[in-house]
Amino acid sequence: MERTFRLLPRQQVLFDLARQMPGVDTTSVGTYLLFLWVARDVFATQQAFYDRFELSEGKIVVLLLLRQAPHYRLTPSELAEAAGVTRGTITGLLVGLERSGLVKRTEHPEDGRRFSIELTRQALDLFEQMLPERFDHIREFMSSLTEEEQYQLRALLEKMSGGLPALSTS
Repeated sequence: MERTFRLLPRQQVLFDLARQMPGVDTTSVGTYLLFLWVARDVFATQQAFYDRFELSEGKIVVLLLLRQAPHYRLTPSELAEAAGVTRGTITGLLVGLERSGLVKRTEHPEDGRRFSIELTRQALDLFEQMLPERFDHIREFMSSLTEEEQYQLRALLEKMSGGLPALSTS
């Protein structure tokens, strides 16, 4: 017996096409589309939260990396490498963060020709305001699952990540 999935209209069209094609595993297609829908909504609510603080996900990553660094300080190269982005991308993020007063350039402690990026007091205060609220939102979101279900979901997501190469078009 085929189960029904709650899907967006454009996803429903794709799912309906899959059901019309012989040999298509509609359970896989429906589950995949539902996963995409939930992921899209999670990202949208996350960005709406960041928007309240005039931040993007990229800027949040930079701030979190600096927050975990010794003395809250890293070079732009170290930030780019840790974030897995190019130097050009980091430069753009740093310009915006510096403009908003969340980071500042400081002379590199060991090499006066280089500079480091350091969190400001304003950024540390922002973390104190923002993170407890965000962690509470996450707790509330995940509370629909028991702790055991959360562990099961984590195991399933890790297992799914192993299948990502199958989605590659190359």
